Amino acid sequence: MKQNRAARSDAKDGGLFPAGTSFVFSPPHLALIREMAEPIGLFAGDCLYQENDPADRLYFVNRGSLKVSKLLEGGLSATLSLHIPGDLFGEPDPFGRAVHHFEARAMEDSEVGVVTQTDLDKIIRINGDFAVEYMGWMALMQRTTQSKLRDLLLHGKSGALCSLLLRLYNMYGTGGTAKDHRAIIGKRITNLEMAEMIGSTRESVNRILNELKDLGVISTERGRIVLNDPAYLRNICHCEDCPKEICRM
Repeated sequence: MKQNRAARSDAKDGGLFPAGTSFVFSPPHLALIREMAEPIGLFAGDCLYQENDPADRLYFVNRGSLKVSKLLEGGLSATLSLHIPGDLFGEPDPFGRAVHHFEARAMEDSEVGVVTQTDLDKIIRINGDFAVEYMGWMALMQRTTQSKLRDLLLHGKSGALCSLLLRLYNMYGTGGTAKDHRAIIGKRITNLEMAEMIGSTRESVNRILNELKDLGVISTERGRIVLNDPAYLRNICHCEDCPKEICRM
């Protein structure tokens, strides 16, 4: 089983890289999740759930992308996580009393599979192997959250932004062609969106990105960020070489 998981983890080098779902869950159990999930379609900007909605479902992204964020005073927003095809996310409560403290919104036209708490409880009760893998997934999500908090609290805005660039590359990165091995973040991300991901302002992100450009660490090409010197970014954020399943937004 460990060899199979390693193979699944290494199979996707660059491009869209899901949040460890295929690393933790075996193919039969991933198929089971897809079978249980009721698909719903979302247009760009549609809300999947809002603050104070019951937290009694899991969500599996089939197509598109979503972000989980917190609305702040003054109309500001803080982005907690991004989710791409293959991601499983949500905060189901076994006691049935929890509510969401964040909102999830589609960043583009998307399709999400919804797994209810009732269906999840049933499969956990009768399938011990699935229950163990589900616990592993929860532990992986906790480690991902801890790594984000580490970057935000310990290494300042520059460290947090350098870490974010590496995380975005792990999710959306492309390795270029045989003649061009530059690390390119394939998705266009605005400076305001990056500011919301690290709890900063657009002006601060502009300043730090310009400093990195002046040093030749990054550049831009057709609206996409190119990481010319990933090692420099890792040094600034004191990278601990977390696996891709954890080092992502």
